[in-house]
Amino acid sequence: MTNLPNIGKPATNALQQLDITTLEQIAMHDEKTLLKVHGIGPKSIGILKEAMAGHGLHFKEVMKESATHGVDFAVFCDFNCDNAPKKRIIRDYLVASASGERVALENVLEESFVWNVPGEFQIKGREAFIKELQANLQEISSLEIQSLLTHGKEGSAHGIVINKKGKHVYFSDIFTFKSNKKDAKISELTSFVVIEQ
Repeated sequence: MTNLPNIGKPATNALQQLDITTLEQIAMHDEKTLLKVHGIGPKSIGILKEAMAGHGLHFKEVMKESATHGVDFAVFCDFNCDNAPKKRIIRDYLVASASGERVALENVLEESFVWNVPGEFQIKGREAFIKELQANLQEISSLEIQSLLTHGKEGSAHGIVINKKGKHVYFSDIFTFKSNKKDAKISELTSFVVIEQ
């Protein structure tokens, strides 16, 4: 493994928060996504590109992905969900909920959607959920979806959201879909959240 070159403290810290410490790990990501991470700019990308070229490495090619179109934060996840439609729905929900994108949320949530945060609260109705979400939006630097699983009417995901101040929010979500159909919308979500103090 090849250590990162000197790219400046803000960029180094931003990558360390994502557990990226080597050029080989950098090569697993695309340039466009990394530029969305707070603290990483064109200068540090140029230094990384030059260092990677010296080791026969390069940035991952940018994939066209409608789920992240228009979001101003980095999204790290497996975008190969074409053979698993419900994984794509969960992924699209996670990106839309982080960005507060109303239309994208309406596309994946049932009108009677219920959000449960055990020991905290329950919100009933898609419209009430979207209003609550938009009222509490944070400026996000990155969203990392570490796993996505689906089977029948159920699914789960977990990952980390890092805001632009560097605070980590760890989440684990359990999804229930309206039916077994591949294009079924999400009818219920139970979320477990740990916010770094």
